[in-house]
Amino acid sequence: MIIFLMILILVLALFYWNAVAGGYWPFDGMALTDTGVFGDSWGAFTSIFSALGFCGVLWTIKLQIDATKKLEKDAIKKEEFERIRDFETSFFNMLNLLQIIIKDMRIESGDLKSKREGRSVVMYFYLKFKRRVTNKLSLTSLGVDDLKDVDIEYERERLQNEYDIYFLDRSGNLSHYYRFLYNIFKFIHDAKIDDGAKQKYAKILRAQISNYELLILFYNGKSKHGEKFEKYFKEYAVFDNLPVYKLCSNAHVLFYSRECWGANSDAIDIISIFEG
Repeated sequence: MIIFLMILILVLALFYWNAVAGGYWPFDGMALTDTGVFGDSWGAFTSIFSALGFCGVLWTIKLQIDATKKLEKDAIKKEEFERIRDFETSFFNMLNLLQIIIKDMRIESGDLKSKREGRSVVMYFYLKFKRRVTNKLSLTSLGVDDLKDVDIEYERERLQNEYDIYFLDRSGNLSHYYRFLYNIFKFIHDAKIDDGAKQKYAKILRAQISNYELLILFYNGKSKHGEKFEKYFKEYAVFDNLPVYKLCSNAHVLFYSRECWGANSDAIDIISIFEG
């Protein structure tokens, strides 16, 4: 726009000079001295041209302000991009380390049947724990009427005690896993990214957790060493895919609030029965 106006003014100036010098319209038939009088008649338009010049200055200032704002927006976008890039680099490195921690889990035994490594260690521990508590505490899945009368605090305390006893001598394989997984959730939660992005990365993390890991986490969350986990269970619906039928009892769903279960319909049905 500015360039166009400059060209227009230049063309008009050349036309005016050529008309005066050559005696063309509107100066045809005029003496050179008369052209000066004609020029003076344009004096009334001086203020208009001055105003237009001032408008040009304001337009230039506006263009500079717009350019500055664009630079600021570009700087913010670049900063956001670099923050996400740094976050993702750390996040996916942590996921790789989590897999290494799981892979390094081992149960050493002279009996080949008892040897386990990797995720099978978690499955082995959980199934042994479930067998122990269901036999000792006579746990079963409850019907609709029984679910309505469950004493949640009593059941939670019984399972917490049994979990603490069972894993007292078995924490070597799991303690590092628990701490590291907790810190990944904490890393996501504390990151300077929007809530939608936090949910996205939490889902990626949840996808790395097997069913038996979820089941172990479920009971660990009610132990004295795992209670801090519950904050993230609720925030990121960690039990969304937990297989309820593999719990020691379906009544144990009630150990956690509805938010922890996300869209897990089996768990939501049990909570609705209890609350209804």
